[in-house]
Amino acid sequence: MAIRWADLNKYSLLWVEFGNKKEDLDCEDTRTYTHGLNMGHEFCYRHMAIVVSNDVKADIIAVVPLTTYREGDENYRTNVVIDIDRYGHIVENKTTIKVSHIRNIDKKRRVKDVIKPFISKTLQMKINEAIKKSFE
Repeated sequence: MAIRWADLNKYSLLWVEFGNKKEDLDCEDTRTYTHGLNMGHEFCYRHMAIVVSNDVKADIIAVVPLTTYREGDENYRTNVVIDIDRYGHIVENKTTIKVSHIRNIDKKRRVKDVIKPFISKTLQMKINEAIKKSFE
């Protein structure tokens, strides 16, 4: 299914492929790299992410990844924890937005689907606060 680029906006929720995939590797043991090869702090398999770029028409956009919540994630100033009781329409499980892991990606190569064109204003404000805190 083709991506509707008209649905891509600042604060869109996306499926994104991060990092180098196993197909890029010359390795015969495919079980070792089932989700790709992790390069440093790169996320290297399919993740949800939120667009934070102002210019979504550019080829390169900035996104913040979502990952499974881990105990203590709320203790980091640059994490935004979203719970299913408030944001069940976005996520199925308690999730952490890793603002400190902001990435610039090639949207045509890495964006696989636009899940939602926009997230709630409350969540947008929480992400903006976490971005500001990351520069303090």
